[in-house]
Amino acid sequence: MKIKKAISKDFDKSIFKKNNFNKCQNILLGAAFGDAFGVAFEGMKRKKVLERFQFDHYSPGGDGWESGNYSDDTQMSIAIVELLLSRREFNKVNLADNFLRTYKRDPHMGYGSSVREGLKKAKTVEEFLRIIPGNNSSNGACMRVAPIGVIPDIKKVIQYAITNAEITHHVPSAIASSVCVAAASHYFFYNLGKPENVFDYCIKACKSIDEESIHYFKAIRDMKKLNPALLFGEENKDYGVPVNGMRTAGAVLYIISRFYKDPAETLKEAILLGGDTDTTASICLGMIAMKTGIHNLPFFLFKDLENKRYGRDYLIELGDNLSKRYTSN
Repeated sequence: MKIKKAISKDFDKSIFKKNNFNKCQNILLGAAFGDAFGVAFEGMKRKKVLERFQFDHYSPGGDGWESGNYSDDTQMSIAIVELLLSRREFNKVNLADNFLRTYKRDPHMGYGSSVREGLKKAKTVEEFLRIIPGNNSSNGACMRVAPIGVIPDIKKVIQYAITNAEITHHVPSAIASSVCVAAASHYFFYNLGKPENVFDYCIKACKSIDEESIHYFKAIRDMKKLNPALLFGEENKDYGVPVNGMRTAGAVLYIISRFYKDPAETLKEAILLGGDTDTTASICLGMIAMKTGIHNLPFFLFKDLENKRYGRDYLIELGDNLSKRYTSN
């Protein structure tokens, strides 16, 4: 494979610019870029993000964080991809087992306190499932679900997205957020319509899951210009995207339906929303990278992304295998 031969310490920028990556590789790399770039701005208010925004290097996400390292968003996405490739049944036990295994072999930062406690303490998947509360409305389910969108059957995409959420976020709004992001990913992967119409596709996918989310997605769809109080909630209008599944999914739909022509613009606009920047940027850039490719992004995002055992090259390999699994026919 051309890409595999090219990967080395001396990876040539000209090779990166040739756009030889497939859609599955683009979604995984794009998501990791957004994640690793966004952690430096995570938790900042929108005004502060605007003041500090730069677009020429990775910055660390806090104490103990190395610049270019991805967070839990990417690591849990890897766990999902590995289960899809394993041909084991996509159920809660197997997926939770993958979450536990990927963390144990290569611990990363960024996990919420309850899930982090479970991952650190549990020695078996059964113990992990007992420790985590499983009823959280945050955005942990939707942050990792985009790779499921590559599955050709939308009914199976929805089913798997629900399974994904029920492990750690078994509440209607969080389940709807997982389904929404997976459906949006499917919509972009299979070029099912104009980007600005992604709202209606996701609303249809979530129609029987959570009425509050449907009402919210419709309001964001009809929003003529950015209304922070509507998008983030009145209490978060100066902060940005809260760590909430429904609000994160709404922010993602807002970005990908409006800023889809240029991946660099997608990443910038996702970051400038503020708040939970790594998650918003990760989901948005992964999806738009499927449409545009990653070759027009700044090269540092590729060159300086972490590349240990489960880093950049591993994501490229996973993407290649995922593409063979779901698009070879």
